[in-house]
Amino acid sequence: MRILVDATRGATSFFLDARERRARMASDIISEMAPSDTSAASPLDALIEGPGAKLGRYRLVKRIGEGGGGVVYEAEQEEPIRRRVAIKIVRLGMNTESVIARFEIERQALALMDHPNIAKVLDAGAASSGRPYFVMELVTGEKITSYCDSKKLGTVQRLHLFIKVCHAIQHAHQKGIIHRDIKPSNILVADHDGLDEPKVIDFGIAKAIESQAFGEKPFTSHDQFFGTPAYMSPEQIDLAGLDVDTRSDIYSLGVLLYELLTSRTPLDGDLLATQGISKIRDTLLNTEIQRPSLMLGEVGRDVLQTVAKDRKAEPTQLVSFIRGDLDWIVLRAMDKNRARRYQTVNSLARDVQRFLEHQPVTARPPGRLYLLEKFIRRNRLAVSAGIALAASLVAGLVISTGLYKRERQALREQLRLREEAQAARAVESRLREEADARANVARVAFLLDQGRIDEADTLRQKYPLSSIEPSLEAASVFRALGDWNATHGRWDQAIQCFKLLMQANLLDEPSNVLQRSDFLAISSALLYHEKEEYLAFRREVKERYLTPRNTLQAEHLLKICLLSPADHDLLKRLRHTVEVMGEPTLTSLPSWSGFALGLYHYREGAHEAALRVCETGLADPRIKNSCRASILTLLSMIHSRMGGVAKADETLAEARKLITESEGNDAVQGSSVPPYWFDWVIAELLVKEAEQEIAKR
Repeated sequence: MRILVDATRGATSFFLDARERRARMASDIISEMAPSDTSAASPLDALIEGPGAKLGRYRLVKRIGEGGGGVVYEAEQEEPIRRRVAIKIVRLGMNTESVIARFEIERQALALMDHPNIAKVLDAGAASSGRPYFVMELVTGEKITSYCDSKKLGTVQRLHLFIKVCHAIQHAHQKGIIHRDIKPSNILVADHDGLDEPKVIDFGIAKAIESQAFGEKPFTSHDQFFGTPAYMSPEQIDLAGLDVDTRSDIYSLGVLLYELLTSRTPLDGDLLATQGISKIRDTLLNTEIQRPSLMLGEVGRDVLQTVAKDRKAEPTQLVSFIRGDLDWIVLRAMDKNRARRYQTVNSLARDVQRFLEHQPVTARPPGRLYLLEKFIRRNRLAVSAGIALAASLVAGLVISTGLYKRERQALREQLRLREEAQAARAVESRLREEADARANVARVAFLLDQGRIDEADTLRQKYPLSSIEPSLEAASVFRALGDWNATHGRWDQAIQCFKLLMQANLLDEPSNVLQRSDFLAISSALLYHEKEEYLAFRREVKERYLTPRNTLQAEHLLKICLLSPADHDLLKRLRHTVEVMGEPTLTSLPSWSGFALGLYHYREGAHEAALRVCETGLADPRIKNSCRASILTLLSMIHSRMGGVAKADETLAEARKLITESEGNDAVQGSSVPPYWFDWVIAELLVKEAEQEIAKR
């Protein structure tokens, strides 16, 4: 029994190691099958693309790279415009289900992104052999490490270049894409008008954060080995069942930063390439990473001299520059426990930027001496002046009592410097609090994107909402939390979130804000619980947003401003909105449009016109139950104003029944659809107004 158990422990490693041998054998067989004489025609030639061949409107010029299951060619587009591009096509003989799946993932990943430092997809198609290809912008340049060495870039220049790479990877993460193969050869750098501009390429083994991000179930296989060993995170090769997330890319960026600082990777890539997967796994999981500055101190004088020369620095100066903050940043990015790494790429980039600006970095515990050192670096002139003044004061006391006046002046100057230092510490503390609040917003936004609303709200409660500076980034967080609290009947918290959303929306263009349904949520919540706040909000809308550009904006404005009785001046100013909106028709989803326009006519006293557009809205076959309830309630008030009290009672009863039976859910033509809480709040508010209106009759 013990022999069987011991054999089982090595089974997984055996099959994973065998995969490499299988891939090499397949590649050798394909190479042997390729004919040596390209002039001879054969059936196999029709399946081989090469320089001079044409793929649609592209002519292949030369092969410029390959990897995994694909080959990359430089090509010339011949029509409708002539330009040089790059074409990636599935390698001959490698069009298996897994390779095609990864190829499609790369194409979709690049198509999702729009960033100046990420290669763009221009076109896609299939070769005559049926193998798919896609067309990218032609990226020229050297891999980032070679470029930095050939240009003799200093360490500060390399850090600025690294920050640009971080921004590109953060963009990919925001689009739901994990690169999973960040390494120097996948980051090409070129000199554009004196600026060093990197381009991130090769998303061939990218992974979607959400399983449906590419429209299909992603390809998975338990024996797949993705990535380059020297740059892989431990969880990429660990068999513990951990799902790889964006923090895996943060680890790889840490390795890249390590190499940019030292010209070495923390683990010997050449040695790892000769080892089997089981040995690689053991190395990644169990080998402790040496600090970059310590590693440079042990490479030998000649090697260190070469590394420093490539960075235009003296050896001792280079080691001193890296020792401390940069050591901490690299080690945090490469922590084997991903929970202790930077949680976003932006956090890593901001820490590098803080280092460049002599600010305290979050990767290092902020001790008093450390904070003092940073303060002195940022305020060298002020500190030097303070020391000089203090020395002058002491000298004046010793030399002569006749310098008493000068002594007093120096003392006052010293007090002034102390006050400035205290003010600087206060500013630093405030900036740290703001940074923590922004980081909290990012974490809450991440949880909301994952659908983990309860966790997001719990995390949000650890920080007062008032500590989060209103911003466009925070607006979506306020809206999501407000919707969630309103849906669960937590109106105090919901209204607090919506008030902050109002402040955040002031930072955006009015036309952008009005296009969203933010105002419907805000006005519904305020009118439901804080009538005076609603009236103040309506005045703000009247001053800033009363010039709509399209029907949807006009519809939102009418519903926002007319949920409670309107004043004559507001109705007069809303006439332009009605003109923009136009009369609803049965071909333009008229249900909500009919309700909004009917509400306007009702407030203005045009009951016949209100009755007509409401009936048009009810005739919409795609009307939602919540909209039907609102229109029925409005009709009951119209009938009441026109003298039809019995008809008004009957219509209002029908609306009440629909609201009661729906129980907060919604449906279209009998099929359930996602409900919006404020649609039902609008209906309930109108029911209360209708009851008061009918009671007057």
